[in-house]
Formats: sequence, C-alpha cells, structure tokens
Amino acid sequence: MIRFRKGALVVWRGQVVPIVNRWDFRDATVYLIHTRNARNELVMDQQVTFGQIVSEINSYASFCVGDKVGLGPWDTYVKARWWSTRKGTVVYRINDLFDERRSIVTFTQEELVLRVEGYAAKSA
Repeated sequence: MIRFRKGALVVWRGQVVPIVNRWDFRDATVYLIHTRNARNELVMDQQVTFGQIVSEINSYASFCVGDKVGLGPWDTYVKARWWSTRKGTVVYRINDLFDERRSIVTFTQEELVLRVEGYAAKSA
C-alpha cells in the first residue's frame, strides 16, 4: 500500500500544506491536514484518504502525460509526472516524442509554466 509520510507536503483545499498526522488501519490509511480558510482561521480535516489527496494533486497539475509543451521550435512532450513531497509541487519529465535518448529534462510545475509562457510570448 502506498502512503504519504507524516510531514509530507501535499495539496489540500488548493493549498500546499504538510500532513500533520497519519493513522494506519488494516483497510486504509487516513490523514489529518490543517489548512486556513478565507478569514485565516484554522481548518482541521480528519480522515482524509489517500485517494482524496491524489485527486487534489491531479487537479493541481497543469499538464498530463502525453501533453505537447512548447519549449522551442521542436516538439516536446510530457513523458512522466510525479508529486514531490519535499518540494510541494508537481515534477515533469520532458522529452522528444520519437527519440527517448534525446535530452531528458525535468522541471517543476512552476518552472515549466514559466518556460512555456515565455516561449509563447517570444514566438507570438
């Protein structure tokens, strides 16, 4: 069974926050996550499941595997993506569609969005 560790950075309610506590049961693992609402009040969510956290991460991600990203005059694609619990962001592996050996590069979501927007503005 895959689990997040206590203290891992995850996305919950649109915020990147650490997991406060984790309880392991025979059938499931549930988490305690603290966030802040619009009035800066503490919101404690108990019994958050792994699936709910993964769903939030998928909603947070800007690109999917197989998406074409404009980083230059050549075609580049997202080959893999994963969540970094240490950085609190999505990490993407970018590569050429046909040649797996050619320039495998990894970017965080923030870096990749800036590069794609920068290339789009420069080429427009």
